[in-house]
This record gives sequence, structure tokens and C-alpha cells, in this order.
Amino acid sequence: MKRDDSKVEAENLESRELLPIGEVSQLTGVNAVTLRAWQRRFGLVIPARTPKGHRLYTPENIQQIHEINAWLAKGVAISKVKPLLMSSALATNADSTALQEGDLWQEQIIGLNGALFELDQQKLHQILDEALGLYPFQLVKQKLLLAWMAQLPTLLESRLDAELLLAWLESELTSRIGGRTSFAGQGSLAQIAVVCLPSVQGQKTAEQLSGHSNMTHSSISNSSMTNRLYSLVLRLELAELRVSVINLGVLDTTSLGLINNRLKVDALLLLPEANHPPSKIFELQSVLEQMPLSCYLIGPFAPTLTTLSAFMAPDLAEWVSQVSAAKEQHKKQLRKQKNAAEAQQGEQADER
Repeated sequence: MKRDDSKVEAENLESRELLPIGEVSQLTGVNAVTLRAWQRRFGLVIPARTPKGHRLYTPENIQQIHEINAWLAKGVAISKVKPLLMSSALATNADSTALQEGDLWQEQIIGLNGALFELDQQKLHQILDEALGLYPFQLVKQKLLLAWMAQLPTLLESRLDAELLLAWLESELTSRIGGRTSFAGQGSLAQIAVVCLPSVQGQKTAEQLSGHSNMTHSSISNSSMTNRLYSLVLRLELAELRVSVINLGVLDTTSLGLINNRLKVDALLLLPEANHPPSKIFELQSVLEQMPLSCYLIGPFAPTLTTLSAFMAPDLAEWVSQVSAAKEQHKKQLRKQKNAAEAQQGEQADER
């Protein structure tokens, strides 16, 4: 009877529209580690199982993930979501619940500030591990990382140890980026080079941003500091998307042309600083139009370059998916060509 039951269960699973955890992750933006944590710690999103124990998610599971994401976006902590899903009557209290839980991210930002100012490595990574383990990356990016780093330039502006704190933070987050780019044994889906573009006012800080200067904190413009911080978030996001990153630091516009046909990357992401004069924008446009590889402007100051709207970065997750699919198709074509060539050689050998 047990064997018959398992056969029936397997047939029922096969007859439904079920998706493995990897596809669900791509569809919902919630990575596999987070989905497992939701199930294990909070009893959320219980998938079906194959006879071998592999998770298979139903349309109802996927709908529930979308509902959870909606609550999280309102500021509800993941530990408080389950009762809201179980009873629609509680939806009337949703706004007040969200307001009560909305302090979740601010509390974490305060904790991150404390870890930074105290150079507390354990506390910094504990907060980031908790957030990245329990919440979708895009939510953590918007509600925690970018919100935190938007405050830092003002908090650091008047501190004598500003450069020390920035250097320490860059070191700690770079170590996390390096750890996440192993992709759990999986190959990268794309490769990107990242460049910071200084404005005319920011040219003097280029050496400092590259780590080759002893300039004091007073020389750090808010624009360059903002880009330094955003670059870290961007590289964390790319690592989450299984993208290999070559960080080229700070390069001026004229240096971009020297990259042509020398780097094997799928795209070049450019982070412009603020206050680019028209002449520099025109120069940048001329260079970008001649570049043989895809170049995209990204970051907090990219939208200010309105005349370069054609080069604004697309949605990175969607872009990576398209690049990955194109690469896979190219590999298939190469395999077909190789198999056809081998078959032709075999026929010629038989004729001899």
C-alpha cells in the first residue's frame, strides 16, 4: 500500500503546475535560502515534496510568497506575517500593524551605525546576516542598505575618522561580496565591469577613491562618498544575481575608450558623480556611442544625466536573465555545429 500511495502522490505532483525552488526564486525574487528559512523558522510557504524530498511549489505557494512580499514591503516583520495570512479579518488592522513594525528597518539602521562607529565586525555581519537571510534582497536593498547609506555622508561629514570608517566598511562589505560570489558551486550567469566616473569637481578625489591618497575627510565630497557606498550595494546585488564583477575603481571619461576589446565582459556599469558640466556629458556621450560593448549608467546621480537617457541601466535581474538565456542559446548552437562537423567527418571517413 505504501508503494501504491507514493505512486499516486508522485502522479498527482506531476499532474499539477509545480516549480522547483530555483525557478520559484527567479519568479518571486526570494532566494532559495530565504524560502527555506521561512519554512523552517516560521512555517511559511510549505511546498510539496517529490519522493526523493525535493521541494516543488504549487501556484498557491507562489501566490502566498507574493502576499508575504507585499506585507514585508509595508514594514511588517517576517515573524509577524503568518497570522495576517491565516485570517483575512486581520487585514483591517494591517495599516496599524505596518506602522508598528515599520520601525524594524530603522532599528536595524541604528544597529548598523553603532557597529560602524565602534568598528564592531561581529555586530555588523550579524545584522546583515539576519536581514539577508530572512528578507528578499531587493527589500533589504531599498529598506535597509540604501536607506542606511543615504544617511552616512551627513553622519560622517564632520568626523575626523570618516576615512577610517569608510575604509573599514568597504573592507567588511567587500569580504561579504567575495564570499557570496562563490555562487554555491554554480557558475556565474554574466560578468560585469563597474567604473566610477568623477565629475570635474571630483577629479581631485579620484586618487583617494582608488586608495592611493592620504587626503583628509574634508576632501571627501558627498557625491564621491555616496558613490563609494552605492558601489558596495551594487556589487552585493550583482553577487546575489550570480554576476561576476570586475571593480575598476575610478576612471575618467577618456580612459573608458582604452577598455575596448580588452575586457571579456557582458557590460560596463558606470556610476557618475554629480555636477557633470555639459562639455563632460557631451564627451561621455561620444565615448559611449563608440564603445563596442554594452554600457549603462547607474546609481543615485545617473538620472541627472537626462541627455544620456538611452544609456540608463535596465532592471538588473531581468538583464541578467536575458544575458544568461542568450549565452545558453549560443552554447547550444555551438554544440549543434560541433556535432554536425563531427558527423560530417565521420561520413567522410566511412567513404574512404
